[in-house]
This record gives sequence, C-alpha cells and structure tokens, in this order.
Amino acid sequence: MISLVMRRGPTPGEVYTLEGDEITIGRGNRNQIIIRDNEVSRDHCRLVRCATAYEVHDLGASNGTFVNGQRVIAPRMLELGSLIELGDSITLEYGVERSALDGVPDYVERLMANGHMPTIEGSEEKHTDRLERYCLMMLQGPAANYIYTMEGESVSIGRDLSNDIVIQDPEVSRFHLHFNWTKRGYTVVDVGSTNGTFVNDAPVREARLLNVDDVIRLGSFVQMQLLLVESPDIDMMATMMKHPADFLFVNEDTPNSPFPVKSIVSSPPMVSDISAGSLLNTVFIAYAREDWQHIVAPLMISLQDAGLDVWAEQYLTMGSDAWRSAIQQALQETWLMILVVSPHALSSSPVRTLYRHFLKEHKPITLFLYDTTMSLPADLARLRSIPYDPLNAQRSYHKLIFEVMQNRPNGRRA
Repeated sequence: MISLVMRRGPTPGEVYTLEGDEITIGRGNRNQIIIRDNEVSRDHCRLVRCATAYEVHDLGASNGTFVNGQRVIAPRMLELGSLIELGDSITLEYGVERSALDGVPDYVERLMANGHMPTIEGSEEKHTDRLERYCLMMLQGPAANYIYTMEGESVSIGRDLSNDIVIQDPEVSRFHLHFNWTKRGYTVVDVGSTNGTFVNDAPVREARLLNVDDVIRLGSFVQMQLLLVESPDIDMMATMMKHPADFLFVNEDTPNSPFPVKSIVSSPPMVSDISAGSLLNTVFIAYAREDWQHIVAPLMISLQDAGLDVWAEQYLTMGSDAWRSAIQQALQETWLMILVVSPHALSSSPVRTLYRHFLKEHKPITLFLYDTTMSLPADLARLRSIPYDPLNAQRSYHKLIFEVMQNRPNGRRA
C-alpha cells in the first residue's frame, strides 16, 4: 500500500495510507488528510489515482502546491520519492510502502523519517560503521571550504530548509539532488532542478555512481567535491563542523595534517556566456559584493520564486573582460534596476556607475533599503524605495515584488 510520510510539518514522521481513487488534503475537516497548519488552505490539493500511481491537483491553494520544488499549475503525476510541499512549511514524501513501516518501533520510524537508517543484524555493512566517512567539501559557493558530513542512507541538497544540506544560492533549486547509499558507494540523482546537476562537468540525467574526488556542480556556480575522510575521532569532526575556519585542509601527503583528506581540485574561472537579447525581460540587481550572502542571495531567490527573471554579476570575476562585457549588455538590455542600498553599496564606485547609467537612460530604478537610517544621495532620494524589515524579510520581499510588477511595461512578461 502506497503512503505519504510527513517529512516536515506539525507531526513529522506521521504516515498517511493512500486508499481510494481521490484523496483531498487540506486544513478543513471534510478532507481525507487533515493538516492543521496556517500555510495549508482549507481545501489545498487533491490526489487522483491514475492506474497504479497518483497525480496531484492544486485546488487554488493560497500558498501553492509544489512537487520537487516546481509549482503545480496543471495536474502533475507523482513518482516514488516525489516531495510534495504545501506552502513553505509542509513537506510530504510520496511512495513509501506501508509494509516498509509496519512493525517498526516508533523511534526507529522517526529516525527513518530523518534519513538516519538503523543497521539491521545480518544486513549489508553500512557506511556509518566504517572508520572512514564520506564528506562533501564546497569548492565554490556561499560557504567555500566548508565540509559537510554524509549521514544516513539518503542525503538531500537544496535551498529548502527541510534538506539535509541547505545551500542558499539562487542557482540551487528548493530540492536539487539526492545522494543514495549503495554497496558500491553513493549515487547522485537530480530531482528535477531548474539549473541541473553535473558530475565532472557531465550532466546527471539518471542515478550515477560517484567516485572519491568527483566534483558535483549545482547549476553553473556551486561546486562540491566528494571526499573519503579518515576520521576515527568523531568529536574532532563535530568540532570542525562548528568551527571550519580553525582547520587547515591540505593534501593527505602533507606532514602534520590536522585532518587528512584527499587532494582538492581547483575550480575553473567563470566565464560569461550570455547570448545577445537574453536579458531583455530581466531585472538588474545592483549591489555591493559584501552584501551578497546575507542580503542579495535570499532576495534573488524570492524574486525567482515569484517568476521574475533577475540578473546579478556575482559569478563573474570583477574587472575581467567577461565581467565588463556582461555588465555592458545588462545595462543595455535589462528593463529595471533594483538597487540594494547599504553602506557598502553607497561607498562602491562600480555601484554608483551602474545606477547613474540607468538614471541617464531614464530607466526605472527601485531602491531596496537595507539600512533605513542612511541619508541617500540627492540623485537617489527622489526614487521609489522599499524598506527591508529584518524581522519580516519575506514581507519586505513581497512588497518589492509587487513594486516591480507594477512597473512592468504592458506586454512584458514576469
């Protein structure tokens, strides 16, 4: 019997057995599956049986229904392992066999729901029993040089907070990829990401077995390398995870290495491959690079989730020929600029050059005020601005999105 398991929500680990040709999910009492959460609409979505599987229909839910990070607009067929999201706070996994959960003690079931599978006597050796541990080191991305341990039979990566490894980068999908443990090692599979998963620059189109030192790329920028770490001292690893900057990661042949790992490959420089005309429907985000991780990256994610095409030069080497070419094209083709106003931005000569070009061309600029106490230069003081509220960032993003939508010329798509 096929079931849904709540991976995130008010009752993590709860199992819903799917019986019948139609099953409704929502907050209201008339639904077959009732989930008491403010993100869930009274009648949120419906599962409809098609042969041996179900497809999901959104019922006009206020906060949307998503499958593997993609919003459900038309009916969507579910596959084993599909992740169904209701708004931003509920995640359900589809395709768990009820027989796989029957007879399992509650505490074990909850461990399974969190991706930590127990070792069963007589079963194959689990990788967690070894003195060596698989890890991922981020070579390039928002947390460069950080090491993530690979725990459990399955490890998920994405922007959504329910993932085992959360990477807040605009090129990473809410649910991007899964690693699954086998007798031969970990396999990686893309779960319908927007920008793709690559291993050693080859696109992942089906489950692929990984080798130590393989480089996994998410989209065009974020890169991680699979390592096999000799770690008999688990406490040391825990300390390293909390304070990664205190450790020096070197080649395993280096004397006195505090934490022996395989060699790290260097990442190639980024190049610009923007085709002519590709930024005509795009919003230009101008900002200081010091503000990228804690201000601009989450802002870009919210704009993209709202369906807006946005562009920033974060992944280009500042001052390079590719950077100058891309900036010139963006200035010519993008139709609106969002200027993230902060002390760093206002003191940046490149940022001033960018917004003054937009002013000269009489193109619209919307200010996103990270620091509302700052005095604005005279040429910016007259522009429309949206203040950032650190206590309710999402509300600030939604106000900005609404402002951008209002500025769109007729016929221009989001």
